[in-house]
Amino acid sequence: MTVSIEDKIELFSKMIFTDIEVFTSEKRLKAIESFEQEKSRLLEEVEAKKKAIIEESEKRAEKDRKQLIAKAKSRVYHQLLDRRQLFINEIIELLAQEAKSFVSQDDYKGYLSRSLIKAAAAFEKSDLLQLYFTKRDLEALREFISQQISLGELKGRCMLQEVGQSIIGGFYAEDDKGEMQVDYTLKSLIEENRELIGSSISRRLDEVQDNGK
Repeated sequence: MTVSIEDKIELFSKMIFTDIEVFTSEKRLKAIESFEQEKSRLLEEVEAKKKAIIEESEKRAEKDRKQLIAKAKSRVYHQLLDRRQLFINEIIELLAQEAKSFVSQDDYKGYLSRSLIKAAAAFEKSDLLQLYFTKRDLEALREFISQQISLGELKGRCMLQEVGQSIIGGFYAEDDKGEMQVDYTLKSLIEENRELIGSSISRRLDEVQDNGK
């Protein structure tokens, strides 16, 4: 059987197209496979970034929450400090008012007597002392003060002076050389107990805060 040139060309063409189709199919399969792999990689990358963003957001939210809590605690703490200081000042003022009333009571003389005995012990080696009292005490209690001095170890060693500042009551003593001074004033007695008052108020505030929880 004779094969014409046209038949040969047609057969050759079919073979070429078949090769092209096979090649194209393989290439398409590889492309699809590559696409699927790339898609999986991209999805994993997106998921990882999504997870990282969520975790970062949660960390930031937790950090912000902790900062808000810390700020709130700090604000409450400073409010308590302000309230504590306010209470201390109010109590100190009340004690000062009580002290002003105390100097007119009989018990005040007992306080002066005890303080003069302490001063005698503190200045046992001093030859001369200056005792500074309020104008009110020197006018109302000079005789009593002088009598107490003459009965104790301070006899013959004291000079009574009027204090130039507000001490409420009591007195402060100073040796003649100005090297030593001891304070027995009611004002200093109140101030010395400021820390004790503050501790007591802090304890009370803590109790109130605990009860409010």
